[in-house]
Amino acid sequence: MKGLLTALVLFATSVAAAELKLGKVVEIHDASALAETAVANHPALAQGGGGATTSIPSEYLRCELTVALDGTNYTAIFREDQHFKITDFNPGDQIKVRIEGKKLVVQRLDGKEMKSKIVRQESTGMNGPKS
Repeated sequence: MKGLLTALVLFATSVAAAELKLGKVVEIHDASALAETAVANHPALAQGGGGATTSIPSEYLRCELTVALDGTNYTAIFREDQHFKITDFNPGDQIKVRIEGKKLVVQRLDGKEMKSKIVRQESTGMNGPKS
């Protein structure tokens, strides 16, 4: 009986945590160059050569997505692949999202979820998405 109660509590907790909310795309743009800049300007590389380093292109296409949710803008960088493209969302679009610890979880157009680390979080002073 105790095991059944524990299982029910865990199930209820996971269902509540998995709830997606409606958020609004504030901005989406190409972020592939961010990795290139980070590598080229890394202090260890600059010290070793004594000068500027060669620019190294990012191995993967990435996009920076900013979403407004419950009065806060959350920004995360997502890797593009055959299931997610930068053109899938536009500023002003209403999309399903949730915050999972330090991750932004976004529902893709095919209904599956993708998550990425939140790199920036800013209060907007408003609650909920505006049309």
